[in-house]
Amino acid sequence: MQQYKYESLAYNFIHKKAEPFLVIVEPTAEEHPLSYNAHPGQEFNYVLEGAMTIYFEDHAIELNEGDSIYFDSSHKHAMKARNGKPVRFLALIM
Repeated sequence: MQQYKYESLAYNFIHKKAEPFLVIVEPTAEEHPLSYNAHPGQEFNYVLEGAMTIYFEDHAIELNEGDSIYFDSSHKHAMKARNGKPVRFLALIM
């Protein structure tokens, strides 16, 4: 099962300096293993709807609607929807 779905919001924009995405994370069972990801750059996430926990190695940060986070995406990170509902957020990767 894929951890999340995403849609590029500027896939055909030439010479872009950032990649904006709309991301949807579906809820999974508590025992479902996290799938960590890392990629070059920095990432800004803004929660539009729902709630999620984002994991960075030994840290877990809870985000709710209207919350945002900015981080170095070259460090391993994973996300999980909370409250049994999907979470939708904007992700900007620079």
